[in-house]
Amino acid sequence: MNVLTHKKIYEMKQARPILFSMRYLGFLWFALLPLLAAGQQNVVINMAPIDGLPITPGNIFNYLVQSSGPGKVQVTGTIHYRNSNLSLSYSFPYTLRQGLNQFIADEIHPQWQFSTSALQELFFMYKMLPEGTFEYCVIIKPGGGIKETTTNVFDECLYHKSSDIFLINLVYPEDNAKLDVFNPMLSWVANYAFVSELTYRIRVAEIKQGQNSVNAVMRNQPMYDERNLVTNSVVYPVYAKPLDTNIWYAWTVDAFYKGILLGGAETWRFMIPDSIPPEIKASRSYIDIKRETGATRLFAIGNLKLKYVLDDAKADVLSLELLNADGQKCNLTPGTLKAGYGDNRYTIDLSGSGTQLKHLAHYTLVITTKTRHTYKLPFQYINPEYTQ
Repeated sequence: MNVLTHKKIYEMKQARPILFSMRYLGFLWFALLPLLAAGQQNVVINMAPIDGLPITPGNIFNYLVQSSGPGKVQVTGTIHYRNSNLSLSYSFPYTLRQGLNQFIADEIHPQWQFSTSALQELFFMYKMLPEGTFEYCVIIKPGGGIKETTTNVFDECLYHKSSDIFLINLVYPEDNAKLDVFNPMLSWVANYAFVSELTYRIRVAEIKQGQNSVNAVMRNQPMYDERNLVTNSVVYPVYAKPLDTNIWYAWTVDAFYKGILLGGAETWRFMIPDSIPPEIKASRSYIDIKRETGATRLFAIGNLKLKYVLDDAKADVLSLELLNADGQKCNLTPGTLKAGYGDNRYTIDLSGSGTQLKHLAHYTLVITTKTRHTYKLPFQYINPEYTQ
């Protein structure tokens, strides 16, 4: 072996430790890469402990924060409702410790902001949030001492739907009710602790073909829609669109606290069958034919009760003529009535076999006196067999 060969062997032996050191450092670098990358994600927010729960002052801070190292941070929480302008937020400084962190409300002293004072009262005094879908986000911003050089802002959000459907319940008409009046009493009850401070909105809507009760109330033009009611019942008013027979109507009630929707009742339905007579609005049992002007809607349930006061003669004879909606004459017995001086009362039987009037059809009774005075009484006939 010549001198040159010995020299190369010597140089290779000297270079071997250097190559080993470089290989070791390279391996160590690749091994540390995941740790270095993980070191930048130094905060993880876990909101699972409150996911699906109604948010209250007692649990709004019950999420968990995992930190890879100690340091000062600013914590901000926000709640924004999706379909309204309602919102609230809080913020507080905090010193995270390495590992798992959980906030205690009495120790953090957050600064609060609310979109309305009513929302603030609702949350702190009554420990609840209004009905609706909202997004709750927690943001943690490092600052003032976090050892990592990262400037990342860490956040986590959850969606929640608040619904208080079981705190307000309809009472009457019950679901699927069949009524015998056109202006029913609508009533409900509310189970809130602060029920005396609530107002209500009631809606009645026609259920069209292919719809259920909920869709009808939400999509259709209401027959009756009134807000700011302070009582738990209301009579279907005469100024609302009149209800008709053989039509299903849906109705529901919403509760409000100082203008904020708290929740709504279930939606029920009712109808007025055509076998049920309309409500007779006249309180008198006999119709005074001299005073009747046709302005009052008259109903005849099997018969008509008439009153005729004769004060300008000793005797009179009333001739009766019954006309249908087309002006055609109908059979009527008797055709005449005798009257004496003073108060005369008659009951005209319209359900006899000779009359044969149609249920819910409109007729006019024409009364002519011996002195040629004529009185017209338009009315709607109700077959008494359908009122049983």
